[in-house]
Amino acid sequence: MAFTIERVAGQAMPTATRAALLALCDAAYGESMRSYLDGIGPGEHLLGFEDGVPVSHVMWVTRRLQPTGMAPLRTAYVDLVATAPDSQGRGHATRLLEELPGMVADYELAALSPATEGLYARLGWRFWRGPLSIRTETGLIPTPDEQVMFLRLPKTPPLDDTLPLSAEWRPGEVW
Repeated sequence: MAFTIERVAGQAMPTATRAALLALCDAAYGESMRSYLDGIGPGEHLLGFEDGVPVSHVMWVTRRLQPTGMAPLRTAYVDLVATAPDSQGRGHATRLLEELPGMVADYELAALSPATEGLYARLGWRFWRGPLSIRTETGLIPTPDEQVMFLRLPKTPPLDDTLPLSAEWRPGEVW
């Protein structure tokens, strides 16, 4: 079967493509992902197709992650990594994630909150080792139960991943 990859801007996504994307993510996550997708914003999507049918997905939204003592970093924050259950184990998500760094090279950092470590670690993603928190209008909210992995990009400045790291608040899952 032929596997192809297509980049689609969330704001320009055709209705039929969005419906297929949601069906794929719903099946992969075992629950409706519509409100989650609506809440995090349109973002950019990489879709993997097998013979014209979407079977794998990765998206990113722009966030500002800030290590203590540094300016906020323009970050490609990865969400909704999903592969259709009957297409899992064929390397589709790996292929999409291998394409990702070239797609987000103008960002200062890539980051995600992993459901599993192995897929990302073998592609060069590393855990942020310092404490995590969310920035709000009233200050920082510690998130000690969360984990974030990051990937250095060509524009990534020198980083000390043992420093505290914060992100702006967003609806739904804050990381």
